[in-house]
Amino acid sequence: MKRDPSWVKARIAARILLRQRAGRVLPRDARLARRFAEDPGVTDRLMDQALACLCAGCGIQNYHDLLRSTLAPTA
Repeated sequence: MKRDPSWVKARIAARILLRQRAGRVLPRDARLARRFAEDPGVTDRLMDQALACLCAGCGIQNYHDLLRSTLAPTA
């Protein structure tokens, strides 16, 4: 099974968001985050799914609070 590149990028970006929340962002993380933010394939929907997947795997209880605090509000 071939993995979709946008999905892989969204999962990496979600991990960076979790690291940012924990206060452990490296310069490499910041560079990748900028690159993923400009990538049209990394959509809000994919980020939502990636965060949900990671939160379910690591037992984060307040997924919706995490989502509201990390994703930009839509106009």
